[in-house]
Parts: sequence; C-alpha cells; structure tokens
Amino acid sequence: MSQPITERQNPLTSNIDIASPQDFVHLLENCDMQMFGGYENAEGLQSQQILSTVEEISSVAASILQGGDNGLIVFSGCGTSGRIGFMTSRTFGRQLENSGRSNCYQYIIAGGDKALLTSQELYEDDPTHGAHMLTQVCAGKKQVLYIGITCGLSAPFVAGQLEHCLQHLDTFTPVLLGFNHIHQARNKSIEKWDKTFLQVAKGLSDASHEGKAFILNPIIGPEPITGSSRMKGGSATKILLDVICTCAHLKAFHPQEVCSVSDLICQYKTVIGCVYKKGHDLSQLVRAGGQSLQSGGHIYYLGEDTCGILGLVDASECRPTFGAALDDVRGFVDGGFVTLGNNDGDLSQLGEEYHISTTDFQREIFSSLTDRDLVIYCNPDMKASVPSSCAKTAIVRIVGEADRPCSMSEGADISVNICVPSSFCPSVRELAVKLVYNAVSTGAHIISGKVFNNLMVDVRISNNKLYHRGISIIQTFGKCSTAKAEEFLLRSIYNCDLLTSDQKSASIMAHIQHACPQPKIIPVALIQAFTDCGVQEAKERLASSPVIRTAILQVMTDHRSTENS
Repeated sequence: MSQPITERQNPLTSNIDIASPQDFVHLLENCDMQMFGGYENAEGLQSQQILSTVEEISSVAASILQGGDNGLIVFSGCGTSGRIGFMTSRTFGRQLENSGRSNCYQYIIAGGDKALLTSQELYEDDPTHGAHMLTQVCAGKKQVLYIGITCGLSAPFVAGQLEHCLQHLDTFTPVLLGFNHIHQARNKSIEKWDKTFLQVAKGLSDASHEGKAFILNPIIGPEPITGSSRMKGGSATKILLDVICTCAHLKAFHPQEVCSVSDLICQYKTVIGCVYKKGHDLSQLVRAGGQSLQSGGHIYYLGEDTCGILGLVDASECRPTFGAALDDVRGFVDGGFVTLGNNDGDLSQLGEEYHISTTDFQREIFSSLTDRDLVIYCNPDMKASVPSSCAKTAIVRIVGEADRPCSMSEGADISVNICVPSSFCPSVRELAVKLVYNAVSTGAHIISGKVFNNLMVDVRISNNKLYHRGISIIQTFGKCSTAKAEEFLLRSIYNCDLLTSDQKSASIMAHIQHACPQPKIIPVALIQAFTDCGVQEAKERLASSPVIRTAILQVMTDHRSTENS
C-alpha cells in the first residue's frame, strides 16, 4: 500500500529549512493552495464531489438546529483536530445562544479539556474510551450528527466513536473527516479492540452508499513540515467545519439568504491569498520569532476572544510538534477560562501550563521580559499594557476595507495588517489569524534548528519510542547502518567521541535518563553522521549556525579546505 499522503514529504518544501523568511512565507502559500485543487489529481476542497458532500452534511445539521433540544451536533478528535472542533463548537454555539436559541453544539477531545492546552497522547489510542465519552455527551438525544476528525484516518479514539455510531444509525449520522484516501486508513491492530481503523472506514463507506453516513476526505497534499497536521490539516478542518455550520445556520434560520458552499470555500481561499499578500510583513515577524528562540528568548501571543484562543492553540501545539519547552511559545487570552468557555471551566489549579489569562501574563512574565522576547498582540488596544521597551512587539490586525490600519507610530516594532472583505463571514477572519500564528511558530522553530529538509528532527529523547525514532532519523539521513546510527546517538547523549564499555552496555532507560534534559541530541548526531566530526565540533557548529544543513555544509567545506591545504 502506498504511503498515506498525510505522512509524505511535500516536494515543494524540501528546502524549507534553508529558505529565507521571505521564501519560507512563499512556500507556505504554495503549500496551502494545494488544499483547493486537490493533490495528485485527487479531489480537493473545491471539487464537485466535496462540495456536494458538504452540502448534504449541512442539510442534516440544519434539521438538527431546527429540532432544538432533541438533537446535537458533535465534533470530535485528538490534538489539533479536537481543538479545531472545540473552536467551531464554541463559535457557532454562541451564535445560537446570542440569538436566544438552544445550543445544539458539543465537542469531544481525547484527554478531556486538558488536551485543549497540553498533549494528552495516552487517551488517543483508546477506542473504548472514545465511545464511552460519546455516549455520555449524547445521552437522551434523538438525532446526532457526529463528525469524527482524524487527518490521517488513523486515530483509535475516533474509530471507537465511529463504530458506536454505525451500531446506532437510528440515532447517529456519522461523518468521517480526514485527508487520506480510504484505502490508506491505518490497518494496524488496535490494542484491546477487535477492529482496525481501515475496517471501520470500510463499514462507514458501506453506510454512506445507503445515505446513512458520510465520508469527507479531500486530498489536500502533504504538510509543509512532514506530518505536522496542525497546519494544512487544521486549516482544511476549520474551513470544512465552518462552511458546514454556516450553511446549516442559513438553511435553518435564514433560508431567504443565498450563499453556496462553493462561494464560502472561495472566501477562505481568498483570505489565504490576503494573508500571504503581506509576505514582507509576515516574513519580518517570522524572522523576529526565529531570532527570539535562537537567542534563548520567547514568543508570547496576547489577544481577545478567538484571536487569543488561537494563540493558545498554536502555542500548545509547539511542544509535541517541535519538542519545545513550555515558555518557548505561549498564548494568553483576555479573560482566561471565562473567555475560553470550555466544558470543565477553570483549570488553572492544574499547573503553570494552564495559566492562560493576560492577567497571568502580567503577574508571572511581565517583569522578566527582555529584548530577546517577542510579544505579539492581536488587539492593538492591549499594546499599552506592556511597554515596548521591554521586548520586541508586533501587532497583528485583521481589518475590513474601511478600517484604519495601525501604523508603526503606534509603538510596535512590526505591524501586520491583513485586509479581509467585510462581506465575508466572520469565521473567515479566524483562519487568517491561525495562518499567521502557524507561520510565526513554525518559521521560528526552523530558524532555531528544529528541522532538517522538511522533517522535524530535533526530537527530545524522553521515552523508548523517541529513542528508536532518533536512531531511525540518523540512519535515514546519515545513510548509515542501524548500529552506526545508534553509536552516533550515544556519542551525542554522553558527549564523547569514544564510548566506554559501561556506556555501550547501559540499558535504553539509562540512555533516556541521561538524554532527556539535554537539547540538540539528534542535530549533533546528524552532523557527526554526515561529516564524521567530533561531538564538540558539532556542538560548536550548531551554536554558531543552528540550521542543521548549514552547519553540516560548513563542517564539510572547512574539512575540504584543510585537506587541500
């Protein structure tokens, strides 16, 4: 079976690690535009098949909205997918409440509300737990539209929920939302369960032929950073969920207003163009973010309402994606958990990673800001709360045609003003903010040396799985044997060129304990694998040039010069 598209390397971005910030932004634009036309002649967001499926799903959603308390629209997923589902549920649920109607929206995320802000991977592999959560949320409902989101068609948590729906089609209309072909759904056995995801997907496909289920799987192409589904996967998920809900609201409450699925998809495509049209300003912001992380500083997002929440989401994804520390990239929202509006309410007592309000920022971070830090405001009115002399500051605004754009004279070091037509639906602006934040955090981590080609390789060796993944990365790119790759990894872990017998014979757990607190273990090992230089030289090269490929080229050039002389 061919490699799933969501796991492939994107040919467009094979040199993204050595691209300038301006070129980096251009690469993201080209990559995002693949969502609409489809990848390798497959169906994209604008294909007739996808548009028709979205139309049908929105009709089911509209009937539930008209039924009031009897029905429910549920979005569920793991990680980014669950967070996008939460945001959609929040946005459209509040629209109903603000108009005096019952809120028919609910979200489920693997790991519960803690997973909105931190990675909760343990729960993602449990289909039984997923089904249990679904039955709890839907208790007493007569009609449920369930949309299970899994970009790679692989999450056991979602598989369990989809299978539950298939067993109760009198109540549930299940939708599988993902971005691979059905035959590429994961076919590996799931622990303590009797089905694979592929088997569930085929069952759903059979039900869809009978009009009892839907499969929504536009082929949007590989991510700009391989496997980082928070980017295109998250954006395409947001577009589809927003369009389904917008159409459903119009059908249910404003049938006289005509706005086709195709027109709405075009609005999102236009907004993506608007974001990248500001390539120069955005590249300045990316460069500033990279300089902050490279110098040991931090990136902070501050915003109100959905702008602030999008900052929380982007920051929360940097830790599992890039192995980032908590303070490398953090988000804060005005009003904290009250604004977030999550099911479980205030989680701040659980630890520092759940301190998310701008008040927390003022109390815990404000006094320690330095000129190495970058503070990004998505609301210029908040700018006055932090003197620009403490840190580099940036203002991001999503403006209509008649709005006055902020200028450099308002005190920010960088201004990014993205003009979105006022006639577009409000949720379109949220996508613009998401794209800006994704660009900043991804570009900053590339500049600080987390990526090789378009693969995230600076994995922190914190468990058995990541230990072996590190060996695989070194073996693949260094073109060496497994044994040699492990040797380079151990040299890097123990900071020596000749391993002792005790180091060689130590358990993997002992290696992990020694490696876990250390940064740049795999980048240092990769430089050794390519150049056969010593550990100390590799570290020195990375210190002067964090981008791994640049450091490798410098070592090889210097060694050739020495040999020739």
